[in-house]
Amino acid sequence: MIDDNQLYKETTDYHRAEWLHFESPSEEEINYLTHELGIPVDFVTDAFDYYEVPRQETFVTKTGEKVSLLLVLYPHTKYRFDAYREYETLPLSIIFVGKKMITVCSSNVPFLEKVISNDSTKQGTNHIFLDLLWELTNAYLDKIADIDRTIDDMERNIINTTKNEAFYKLIAIHKNLVYFETGIFENHKLFKRMHEKDIFAEDERGREFLHDIRVISNQASIMVKESTEMIDHLSEVFSSVISNNLNNIMKFLTSFSIVLTIPTIIGSFWGMNVDLPIDKSPWAFLIMLGISALISIIVFLWLKRKDYM
Repeated sequence: MIDDNQLYKETTDYHRAEWLHFESPSEEEINYLTHELGIPVDFVTDAFDYYEVPRQETFVTKTGEKVSLLLVLYPHTKYRFDAYREYETLPLSIIFVGKKMITVCSSNVPFLEKVISNDSTKQGTNHIFLDLLWELTNAYLDKIADIDRTIDDMERNIINTTKNEAFYKLIAIHKNLVYFETGIFENHKLFKRMHEKDIFAEDERGREFLHDIRVISNQASIMVKESTEMIDHLSEVFSSVISNNLNNIMKFLTSFSIVLTIPTIIGSFWGMNVDLPIDKSPWAFLIMLGISALISIIVFLWLKRKDYM
């Protein structure tokens, strides 16, 4: 609500509030929105639909009051691991009924705290709405920057990567970028449509703010495409490195097996029931070990020189 100094402050009075936010609303709260404010049920429940796509829609109540919906997708942290995070996109319903703005979502929206603390809360509902879109788009930029840092870290350690964790990271990053690409692209189409309709024709500051939102939305779109190309390239490099590491391991094991086979072959000849030149010598066993060791060392050095070990 707006106090006497024209500043926004929190209130528990639904009727006096300029901005109502509902996070996982109860049945009673949904009934208030749909019955008392005349908001269509799907405007509210679509915020819980994981597969919902951004859209803009208008509905006129029986009393002739216009209800406007802007449904956008925002980034949300799904899982948080030590080395990386997995994200998803969730719908956020932004509904206008008269001068009242209502936001509905199914989960926590971290950037709402920034909206509340920004100066736009002193400028009127329209600017709160634009600041909400601004912080939402910036949230994408922050998450993409986090993904880029993860990709850089993987690039630095890719040569020494032998664990399956790297595959899990790649899968998670691919999923993140697919979600983000869809969310950013669809949101950007809405921002472009709003700009073309010139809904802030009489508000110069609002029009400039919307232009800035389109600029950073376009920046987010470019960033997510670049990140997608980077992770695709990294996936190819990673597969090549894993294949090369496997070949090196197999090459080493094969060469090592050859070296170990030499004493076995010599020992097999010595164990035959036939007369041998040195079988009567008390140093026969040591001589056999020396010959085996000498040949093994020669073969080892030859294999090492050929880069087989």
